[in-house]
Amino acid sequence: MHETLDRLLIRKHRGCYLKYLSLIHEIEIKTIVEIGVYRGKNAEVLRKEFPDAHLFLIDPWVPDASYQASGSAVSEDQKVYDKARNRTYDLFENDPHVTIIERNSHEAAPLVPDNIDLVFIDANHAYPSVCRDILTWKPKIRSGGILSGHNFGRPRLPGVEKAVRELLPTFHLGQDEVWYQKK
Repeated sequence: MHETLDRLLIRKHRGCYLKYLSLIHEIEIKTIVEIGVYRGKNAEVLRKEFPDAHLFLIDPWVPDASYQASGSAVSEDQKVYDKARNRTYDLFENDPHVTIIERNSHEAAPLVPDNIDLVFIDANHAYPSVCRDILTWKPKIRSGGILSGHNFGRPRLPGVEKAVRELLPTFHLGQDEVWYQKK
């Protein structure tokens, strides 16, 4: 167990840190929602670290105005998002443990079952969007599950920290700019 924990912390990746959290808190992870998938790099790590879990990958792959204004948009060019979406489908389309949902998070929420073990928010980093994601997904997490996200404390993305501090009075910070709360 000690070697596993060391490996997860040495890697310094958000997906590895989420696995670390599940181990130290002794949480069995069977369902994961990742909000904001882009090219699927974190989803690949989650798939490897949680091989028996079902992943719900949620991303609209569209550079809308709100996302562009958030400071977190990768590009204004739809072709960039199409390429990212295609890579994600290439990785996971035939995986029976992965469901890809091409919608924004609040539209996708009714399509995902309740009692989720782990939700990871890393999409539109604008304050109103992070608030909406937290408020939408927190009720869908089972007791003892984890609500988490990325980019806490990043100066160019102040909406993340502001939303987390306001909506989650008790939360923890971890490696790779991960914030989390155990429900």
